[in-house]
Amino acid sequence: MNTCVLPDADRFFEIRFESIGGLGAHAAGQILARAAVLDMDLNGSHFSSYGSEKKGSVVRSYVRLGASDRPIRSSAPIDSPDVIVVFHSALLAQDVTIAGMKSAGVLIFNAAADGVPDSLKRAPAGARIIRIDATNIAIEELSRPNAVLLGTLCAAVPFLDADIVLNALTEKFKQRNPQAAAANERAFRRGAEEYE
Repeated sequence: MNTCVLPDADRFFEIRFESIGGLGAHAAGQILARAAVLDMDLNGSHFSSYGSEKKGSVVRSYVRLGASDRPIRSSAPIDSPDVIVVFHSALLAQDVTIAGMKSAGVLIFNAAADGVPDSLKRAPAGARIIRIDATNIAIEELSRPNAVLLGTLCAAVPFLDADIVLNALTEKFKQRNPQAAAANERAFRRGAEEYE
């Protein structure tokens, strides 16, 4: 087990995935939290919220990470995340998507190179904004956007061990669909390298 050190052990590190049902935000949150708890010596929790019709409706997936000696006793939605990962750029048109973002937070969004929306002007001035064409990479690699965005997230957040998260992603698929596991690995690695 690797021990990962949070930037501030006195508080939780919080990530909010903003998505549309079917793009894999719930699975991404599960994979990340599982990897953090089982292999990074962190406490973690994950839960999602979505409407009655999951596919195509707005989905929010929350991951809360803390030091191993700090219990997580809240399952409240994350209102002020350290990182927001937006799975579909159309969601950026809604104020609620980046609501509560910390001034030194990270915003990762999925869009083509020519798809940088004006709505990013609402992000806090000190925020780090990262664009990745997760949809196109996922199509090229026969994967899903969540694999790409997990790679980008691990590249943007230094304490997350990319090898451990990738292993958790691969483990989920390697027994029942080895081709999907290989495709997800390629997509993850491209997500960790091809962002801007």
